[in-house]
Amino acid sequence: MNPALRALKNTIRKDMRQRLAALSKDEIHRQSAIVTEKLVASRTFKESQSISVYISMHGEICTTEIIRTVLNQNKSCYVPRCRGKDIMDMVKIESWDDFLALPKNSWGIPEPRLEEDRENVLDTPHGLDLIVMPGLAFDRTGTRLGHGRGYYDNYLIKVNKYNASIGRPPATTVALALTEQMVDESLPRCETDIDPQEILHP
Repeated sequence: MNPALRALKNTIRKDMRQRLAALSKDEIHRQSAIVTEKLVASRTFKESQSISVYISMHGEICTTEIIRTVLNQNKSCYVPRCRGKDIMDMVKIESWDDFLALPKNSWGIPEPRLEEDRENVLDTPHGLDLIVMPGLAFDRTGTRLGHGRGYYDNYLIKVNKYNASIGRPPATTVALALTEQMVDESLPRCETDIDPQEILHP
């Protein structure tokens, strides 16, 4: 990525983080309930059995009820676990109590411990059907601006390669956004950015 593009992305990230920090928990909860209902009612969600869901932090659509719904419907639920600066795995959450017991990482986000022996979805015979993604900002054409670490861009390449190797179609990607994360101006992107297939917002 050229320095000018990186600087532009970082400026947008800084402005968006300030905007999101000003949102109240009640407002995030209100918008999250709307988006959760949209996702759970979608045909994509209903037809998916193996689903990865990000675990939210402040300034994102809260995914707690989505995770609860995945588990209650006896679907397989996978959540991110990061290794190093740019490697992310999706590992299985076995139950609601298992989710509630997750320790928090340095970002304050619940995350399975690296030393825990958990099922990695890339070691299964089914792969992933649906990936529920976060993002920092989104534009009206579907471009996603992440936090800058490239976790999802790298992971999407890896999971779709794995799905193909076991004769499965690519995972469907759905990003969730607060109203404040949707911007009218076109967001900058580079050749390694991978946009979600759908963005759900209130």
